[in-house]
Amino acid sequence: MMYFHFKNKLFLFSILSFVVFFFILNYQTYASSCTVLKDKHFSFYERKMKELNIADPPYSVFNFSTEVSSDHDIIQDELEKKEKKAMRRFKYDLDEKRDRSSKMLDKLLSSAIDFF
Repeated sequence: MMYFHFKNKLFLFSILSFVVFFFILNYQTYASSCTVLKDKHFSFYERKMKELNIADPPYSVFNFSTEVSSDHDIIQDELEKKEKKAMRRFKYDLDEKRDRSSKMLDKLLSSAIDFF
């Protein structure tokens, strides 16, 4: 009797797990098919907009030129900042080299005076 009861539970568990697996599998295929449909719908919308020569949002030559000029200004500002930073670094390095060379020259001259 107990064996039959255990067998029944095992059978019910296997049926239940199969049903859950089937629902999960079905849901995944449904979700993936919905995204494909949404993408197709969006591409259809884009194609129709392109055929009608409608920009979304309306984009004109003026918009493009102002965007390009602002990008150009931003790039110029960044280049100027980098150039100023490089010049500061170069001047600092030059000052450091000058100080080191003057110290080395002082040592050399003082040791030469001591030698003679």
